[in-house]
Amino acid sequence: MSALPKDNPPPPIYLVNFENYLKPKQKNKCQPLQRFEKPVASTSYLIKNIRRLKMLRWYGSLSRRIRRLPLPRFLRFLRARNDDGLCKRKTGFEIYCEMASIHGFHIFVGAKTWQRILWWLLICTAVMLSLIIGTMSLAMSEESPTIRFIDMKSTAEVPFPAVTICGLQTFPSMNSTVREQLGNISWLELLEDLATPICPQIQSCLWENRVDNCLEKLLPIWTLDQRLCCSFNYQQQRFSAHLGVSLVLRASEEDLESLTMKGVEVLIHESHEIPNDATPRFLVPSGSEAHIMVQPFVNRFMADLESISLQKRGCYLPRERRLTSSNVYHQSICQAECRSENIMKSCGCVPPKSPRHENRTICDLQKMQCVMDFDHNEIIKGKQRNCDCLPPCEFNRYEFQGDIRLINRMIYNNMSKSSIPKPTNEVRLRVYYDSPIAEEQVLDVFGNWLTFMGTFGGITGLFMGCSFVSVFELIFFSCVRPTCNWLTRQQILWRRRRIQRVGNAGEVIRAG
Repeated sequence: MSALPKDNPPPPIYLVNFENYLKPKQKNKCQPLQRFEKPVASTSYLIKNIRRLKMLRWYGSLSRRIRRLPLPRFLRFLRARNDDGLCKRKTGFEIYCEMASIHGFHIFVGAKTWQRILWWLLICTAVMLSLIIGTMSLAMSEESPTIRFIDMKSTAEVPFPAVTICGLQTFPSMNSTVREQLGNISWLELLEDLATPICPQIQSCLWENRVDNCLEKLLPIWTLDQRLCCSFNYQQQRFSAHLGVSLVLRASEEDLESLTMKGVEVLIHESHEIPNDATPRFLVPSGSEAHIMVQPFVNRFMADLESISLQKRGCYLPRERRLTSSNVYHQSICQAECRSENIMKSCGCVPPKSPRHENRTICDLQKMQCVMDFDHNEIIKGKQRNCDCLPPCEFNRYEFQGDIRLINRMIYNNMSKSSIPKPTNEVRLRVYYDSPIAEEQVLDVFGNWLTFMGTFGGITGLFMGCSFVSVFELIFFSCVRPTCNWLTRQQILWRRRRIQRVGNAGEVIRAG
């Protein structure tokens, strides 16, 4: 707008002449808008001298030729626009790049061609790295789907183990000559005749508070290696604070003289487990007192473990595998039942005192050699056949260590008026927890939906800066926005056709 002439007075309604106010005071120093002159400095001469080099001129001509090369149709969006974006309508991709929250997409709008190509290569590299690392994470979770972490638990919440006491007895070797001399006696009767009862030898049993008498809670059981023992807390569930159980065994004079009672073996195991030859044990000789300190280890699983198949997790959940001789699954009992079934198929009978069905025939002495040959073949092969006896997912494990000291019974000698130590056949035993804290190992899923979201979000956020907002933006610009535009165009076309029909109808009426 041109300034008002000085001769004309200003309009009366304005108190201030804004046009005169906006005029520059020094007309010589005024220059048009967006017209700036670059200052001449020493660097300008340096740049001019560098541009004279042939290498830079060759680079400039090569870059211009590369920019002139035609791009494929699917990469034409990388070509920079020649206008400022105001003459032509922007495409949906350009609008998405301007508003997208993913790193680097805004470079595709208002940048040069080489800059677009460079950023496109960087974005493709980031996407490929995200896919590769995500695939590696999924492969690791498939290879090892479970993970263990350690927690602490009070021993007062851990079931007390079963304490099984077995005698140190030697059985004669059963060769063919001995079996012929025994005659018609059965294998079961022979085991019962040779076994020495242990429960009658226990004179005292005190539980926890040293007042509760637990003699009535002792049960005679047969181990899987065909030994008659006496067990405390078998098939029961007791919880101990710190005192545990105290037992006193006293063998008869006949057993002591016949050397059938040389000591006892103490087996520590779970209450629902049948002891076998692999059960941890502690030897206590006659005439000694032993303190066995037990350290429990709890193994449990999380609820998410049920979503993993049996082949991948490698353990049985509770009530997932049924056993014939026990209501609670244990690997040793499963292996014993599998051994009985295989012996039944090979020899046609089951060894006595082994887990079996009620209708199975018990082997006699004539079948003993067949059973021994079967066990020998199993030892050579190193594993049992057709068992699938996986460990349970939830169980308790007990480790222990013991201290032993001898018990000397003092007797009074009238001749020398002195006390003379005399050996005794008594065995004193005390089993208790050595610590109020138990270690708990928890089996959990390595990668569930929550960890997958965290891993996937961390990888994509690290390489591309993606988030839930980026997903919503992509869905909006790829699905919602084109659908809305198509509906709008259809509505506009429908209105145009309606207007044309109404106009044609009016012309026909006027012509009539």
